[in-house]
Amino acid sequence: MWIIAIPIVFIGLYLVYQFVLLPKMNAGQERKLEANRQEFASRIAGREEAVKQQFIQDNEHLLPLVFQTDEQDIIGIISCQEKRETKDFLRQQAINMAGRALGKLTAVGVRELDNTEHYFLVLTPSNLHYLHYSEQGQCKEHIAFDRTKMTDMEVGKITSADMLKNSAFAGQTERLSFISEDTQYKFFFYDKLYAHPSAKDESFENIAEVNYLFAKPFLAFAEQYRRG
Repeated sequence: MWIIAIPIVFIGLYLVYQFVLLPKMNAGQERKLEANRQEFASRIAGREEAVKQQFIQDNEHLLPLVFQTDEQDIIGIISCQEKRETKDFLRQQAINMAGRALGKLTAVGVRELDNTEHYFLVLTPSNLHYLHYSEQGQCKEHIAFDRTKMTDMEVGKITSADMLKNSAFAGQTERLSFISEDTQYKFFFYDKLYAHPSAKDESFENIAEVNYLFAKPFLAFAEQYRRG
């Protein structure tokens, strides 16, 4: 009997976490983040570009990204899901079913993830960079797409096919797709920039400021290509 009861209890606790606790925690932290963003926007009004350049030079969330891309003129940055194919998704799901962590609390909210590594899209005038970092802050993968060779750009809501094939989170991410060098790519990005794993200061104030200066411009760029 206890063999049956344990999985039922586990599933029950997971459902409470997923549909009751998680939304409340996210909503509360999002309100706090937005309040910090608004305060920062008022404080630097008229000086945005100068402050942005200062952050590129010395903010610990940005320095690893600037170093890796080797570009100083950064337009925007956003957090995204891992780039992967169906076989990778199935492998990761098997790990989850074996009992891997169900979620992770960050400085700006609670994310339900199937791994705890970090992924970013960095937009510059010349390139779109995809960066993958380990929990220790080491860059494990870097792909640079030449923007002059990116065609059929499209941003839209997650489809059922995206959820099945790529484990995209409907309601939490949006799809950025394009063709580069005759290959189609799909990235699923969040609405904010999460803390870099090597950064020490994960305060709401720091994260809110970075998001205002870098996540907001990336979202504005993406909006140009929205297709419903």
